Amino acid sequence: MNKRLTFLACGLTAVLAIPDMTQTETTVTTKKPFQPWARKGRIIAPGFAGPRSQSRVSAPSVVRLKNGQLRMYFWTSGKGHQYIYAAEASPNNPYDWKLVKEEPMLGPSPAGNINDKGPSFPWVIQRDDGSWLMYYVTWGSWVPPDELSNRTGLAISNDEGIHWKVLKEPLLPLGKPGEYDAGVTGSVAVLRTGPQTYQMWYTAGERYAILDWIRPGFKRGIVHIGYAVSRDGIEWVKSKKPVLSPRLDAVRSYEALVSKPGITLMNGTYHMWLSVFTMQDGGGYRLNYARSKDVLHWERFTEEEIMPLTPGGFDSDHQSYANVIEQGDELWMFYVGNTFGSTGIGLATMKKSELR
Repeated sequence: MNKRLTFLACGLTAVLAIPDMTQTETTVTTKKPFQPWARKGRIIAPGFAGPRSQSRVSAPSVVRLKNGQLRMYFWTSGKGHQYIYAAEASPNNPYDWKLVKEEPMLGPSPAGNINDKGPSFPWVIQRDDGSWLMYYVTWGSWVPPDELSNRTGLAISNDEGIHWKVLKEPLLPLGKPGEYDAGVTGSVAVLRTGPQTYQMWYTAGERYAILDWIRPGFKRGIVHIGYAVSRDGIEWVKSKKPVLSPRLDAVRSYEALVSKPGITLMNGTYHMWLSVFTMQDGGGYRLNYARSKDVLHWERFTEEEIMPLTPGGFDSDHQSYANVIEQGDELWMFYVGNTFGSTGIGLATMKKSELR
């Protein structure tokens, strides 16, 4: 196996000290499903938001409104650009979604080259002062065409998530050459765990590996999950080390990416559903699970299947980009099917008492 490595484009940052993060791996042999998710099928299909969504609907972020309705922010692509839309549904009928408005919540930025191809991967939170924050991923022309061009951005809304103003593009500075986020910062999960306590887990691209054993010159980004803290949700201090990293050639399928974390905090435990990309059988995303009591030490269940694929279904080949919310005595998982959302967004449910 040729393991010649090439580094991604690099930037500069001042990273403040946060305690080091470690991960452990656990293999559990069980007769019953590790997490008995009941798949409910696809709830939103490509084209749902018109031509701007004809290629993809993906990366759901669901918030609960004051009236009990659910609002989903999601990424679309079509006509060569990326967009973020929002739709609402009653939890009594999570198959009947209606667009909040015909126009996207966010679209490409006309100036500059950070977000000229448009935004994606929204994550929305509400603050005590009434403002809402949306973290998202930009696609831009600031790198060569065959390189990843993602950076993390931030927008704010003062009318409960209807109209948005961009605050920072990019939000997170890139790491120094050789650091785990030297090339890309991307999708995030953010929790507000106190009046002045915000925690972020973010997709962090380090470098490219040249995998000639797949085909000559084939490049695959090496992607970790980083951690950062903030007092206001706007200014962030990043950790010096990632909280989770891919296993690379330690596994036969060559695990290149751990990314797009979805985080839920329940009963003092942080639960993470992450997307893992391996090169087995042509490559693709599957969901994985990790948990932590202190955000510093993570137990990752690498060998456990979170959900089986659905033969003939929208998720027959891939599953990724999970967002898990609490709904009564259940957990609801909104997730993406084949090829990053080219087949749409689905729903799965599970009793909270069955989470382990």
